[in-house]
Amino acid sequence: MIDVETLHNLEKKVLLALKELGEGISQKALMEKTSLGEDEINRAIEWLKAKGLIHILEDIKQRFKATELGLKYAKIGMPEKRFLKVIEKSPKTFKDVIKEANLDKNEFNAAIGFLKDENCIEIKNGLIKITDIGLLKLNSEWISEELLKELQTPKLLEEIPEGLRQAIPFLRERGLIEIDEEKIKQVYLTKEGKQILPKVKIEETIDILTPEIILNKSWKNKKFRKYDISAPAPPIFLGKKQPYLRFVDELKKKLIAFGFEEMKGPIVELAFFNNDLLFMPQDHPAREIHDIYFVKKGAGDLSKYKALLDKIEKVHEDGWETGSKGWHYPFDKKKSADIILRSHTTPVSIRKLLSKDLKIPGKYFTIDRVYRPDVIDWKHLTEFDQVEGIILGEEITFRELLGILKMFALEVGGVKKLKFVPGYFPFTEPSVELHVYMKGKGWIEIGGAGIFRPEVTLPLGIEVPVIAWGLGILRLFMTKHNVNDMRYVFSNDLRWLRNFRWENA
Repeated sequence: MIDVETLHNLEKKVLLALKELGEGISQKALMEKTSLGEDEINRAIEWLKAKGLIHILEDIKQRFKATELGLKYAKIGMPEKRFLKVIEKSPKTFKDVIKEANLDKNEFNAAIGFLKDENCIEIKNGLIKITDIGLLKLNSEWISEELLKELQTPKLLEEIPEGLRQAIPFLRERGLIEIDEEKIKQVYLTKEGKQILPKVKIEETIDILTPEIILNKSWKNKKFRKYDISAPAPPIFLGKKQPYLRFVDELKKKLIAFGFEEMKGPIVELAFFNNDLLFMPQDHPAREIHDIYFVKKGAGDLSKYKALLDKIEKVHEDGWETGSKGWHYPFDKKKSADIILRSHTTPVSIRKLLSKDLKIPGKYFTIDRVYRPDVIDWKHLTEFDQVEGIILGEEITFRELLGILKMFALEVGGVKKLKFVPGYFPFTEPSVELHVYMKGKGWIEIGGAGIFRPEVTLPLGIEVPVIAWGLGILRLFMTKHNVNDMRYVFSNDLRWLRNFRWENA
């Protein structure tokens, strides 16, 4: 049983109004009886409903009203009727009808179409003549006009005379009347609500203890309202970091804790860094591995890389001093200056290997956005993030690379099953792909890795092994937190964002 002393005075007023008015009372009737505002009534009703003292039946009522054009026709008559009046005595030309009936183009077209369909007029030799049916129609009752006059003030369907209701579809189609839907709440007392009614009375109580009440000591002569601590409270949605951004931040912290240094590179990149320095041939299908967005106009400045560009030209054509035979095609230096949106984060690694502050041995990472033309689905987007990493040093081997990939899968992605699949990339040998098992989706690729080929490292002056990897962070996030569609990551769906439970994932 609800303690009456826990009820707010708003709730008590509604209960007493129901006691006096009876059951099945509308919200509007309660407002009139209690003199409470709409917001106050709504709050009281929701509180009482949550406590099981009332239940509510909702009914949607349709109110019909004339539009602005409908109100006009209610005064001056329907265009069809005005049309017929003009030609009642004698046939008229189109021009005369428009002028004398005071019709605009749209009204004339609508009226003549309707009257022809109803066989009310005949058109011969440019003259419009009224027919016997038209005369009968003109002199009969026009229920459409009567209904428009009736709907100059909004009315419920049951308030409209039954004989006029048949004109509703016609007038709605013509845009002369419109319907507003009104949700009507009817309030009923529950069994428990009826049981506590005898105890309900309005008292002056203190609901909130304010500094003013404490200072003026008015609380000494008043009663405090009891609080029901078991009553349901509205949900509170606290501010928090977007789940994916938090995931990225934590990944960065882990990598830094493992001794990696962060590296950065431009999003708008040169083909020289994105492709050529990675031994991706300019005229070979291998370059299609990374579909690319090209900037339409302009070319990059490669003047400060002239010596390196000359080396890369030889690497591609005959292998230069790398022990490779190259690709055996004429290298086009102009293509190297193409401006693109980077298709992977490996150019960041190349720029780091070229920098003066490179440490050997060293460990570096970047987490950043890349762009590829692709079909958008649950595991593909045209822009996404990669975590790129390189480790270089005399003792680095392929075994360390597999260990790092396993670490990413288990600790970062939280996967239960993983496998390594042989892969192919023009810039690494050997190459490997990391695949993980995702519940409900099966095996998915997380990314690729390998040891940089001599064709990549030697022109840069790097003579120690370099292991490298590029993994899709979005897919790691999906496996870690059971997200089955990466599009949710960029969703503005508040339900998904609010219901995301980091600790339970």
